[in-house]
Amino acid sequence: MRSPLIPLLLGLAALLGAVPVMATESEDPPATFLEALKGGNASLSLRYRFENVDQEPFSKKARASTLRTTLGYRTAFFRGFRLFVEAENVTEVAGEGLFNNRGAGSLGNGVTDRPVVADPEDTEIHQVGLRFEAGETAVVLGRQEIAWADQRFVGPVGWRQNHQAFDAVFVKAKPFQALEVTYAYLDRVHRVFGDHKPMASHGLSGELSLPFGKLRGYGLYLDYDRLSDAGLSTSTYGLELSGAHDLGSTKILFELEAAQQRDAGDNPNEVDAGYLHAMVGAKAAGWIFKGGFERLEGSAGEGRFTTPLATLHKWNGWADKFLGTPVAGLEDLYFEAGGGAGAFAWKGVFHDFSAESGGGDYGSEIDFQFSYRSPWSQVFGLKAAFYEEDGFSSDTDKLWFWTSYSF
Repeated sequence: MRSPLIPLLLGLAALLGAVPVMATESEDPPATFLEALKGGNASLSLRYRFENVDQEPFSKKARASTLRTTLGYRTAFFRGFRLFVEAENVTEVAGEGLFNNRGAGSLGNGVTDRPVVADPEDTEIHQVGLRFEAGETAVVLGRQEIAWADQRFVGPVGWRQNHQAFDAVFVKAKPFQALEVTYAYLDRVHRVFGDHKPMASHGLSGELSLPFGKLRGYGLYLDYDRLSDAGLSTSTYGLELSGAHDLGSTKILFELEAAQQRDAGDNPNEVDAGYLHAMVGAKAAGWIFKGGFERLEGSAGEGRFTTPLATLHKWNGWADKFLGTPVAGLEDLYFEAGGGAGAFAWKGVFHDFSAESGGGDYGSEIDFQFSYRSPWSQVFGLKAAFYEEDGFSSDTDKLWFWTSYSF
């Protein structure tokens, strides 16, 4: 089904000449739309990545050598409006057929005897839309990446080569200086596997700046169109308090978040599950230390707390063993340490996973990452994840090397 948002963009672009002149990013804004079109900015990004996966019970390892390329263009602002477009290509550059790419439909490579590396080859228009700005208000209409707050519920899945995008309307506004409000209407999600899921979903968030931190309240209503996806339809409401406090030369970090989720739309399952995340940390002398606990409730009778649109790689270990919440829920006790010096940065994380209900153990994981930014702004990175099962899934070791450059 073709999204109605894309043809709507063309109609809005045709109306630009009738919009009253408003403040733009330049003291001497373009006098015509043609000038705005010619005076825009092009962008190009390249990211090569090698990923090695050693996972039980596979006798063969997965080895994926892929290149992500994006080419984009955005016009200058004209009467408050800007058009943007970005094409994306993901291709294997060596070792074809040495991993299960998990591609949807014809994008799948048919490999089943090796672990999954979810980077199917594809070429597509990844982002295209219209952006409007006036004062503290911005509206984006079209296919776009959305990073909603900390991406626990909605994100672009930026670690995968084929990023996640949405056919959506996204609005950000500041009714007054201390309050920022965002609203998103999601018409369709374009997933990392190359498939698309239509929906009629809404997200609303309000973030209030306080003397001791930020208080954010949010609601997310997911309503998938297809009956095969109806089990993902939920309504979620939550509160988050986060901030930092200076204590001499040390900065104390804290975060506390709680949410409740229920079934919505045509979901055939009963869902009444909670979410909790608590974190405390410290930042001093170029180092950051954090300790946290995350709980996603789950039980056979009241369903599981799920976040199907999140940047899931960011949460619960880089080995990606918990991309879906287990039936018995998930508890993740983690400790993190990181730092940097000049162009170098590093981070290490330890996770201990267990069931939220039933008292069972799942396993543990150790992750680390090291990166270097060259004088010409090219980034080189090395990253690894080691998951040891203790009742859930299977032992998995992952190793990545990547380099990226944008201009």
